[in-house]
Amino acid sequence: TYTGWNLYKAPFVEGELCDRDGTFIPFATSRDARTTTNDPRASLEERYVSHATYVKQLGEAAQKLVSQRLLLVDDAKVLVERASSDAVKKRFAR
Repeated sequence: TYTGWNLYKAPFVEGELCDRDGTFIPFATSRDARTTTNDPRASLEERYVSHATYVKQLGEAAQKLVSQRLLLVDDAKVLVERASSDAVKKRFAR
């Protein structure tokens, strides 16, 4: 999940909104991991059966955006390549 905001931590005014940067909060890899941290968002294993399923669904979504002229073909390729990478695949390892 990407947000357009972030919270300050000490020594700044803790809990106040930081107006310069957003943040990224990755999905938990498993249901057990997400329930341990009380994360209400579905985990990777709950969203996708496998890494291959994730890459397939991402590719389909990217193609839809390309056909709607909302995403460039070259950018779609980069997104699919990035999703296919070993670094992303490791997040699906069980």
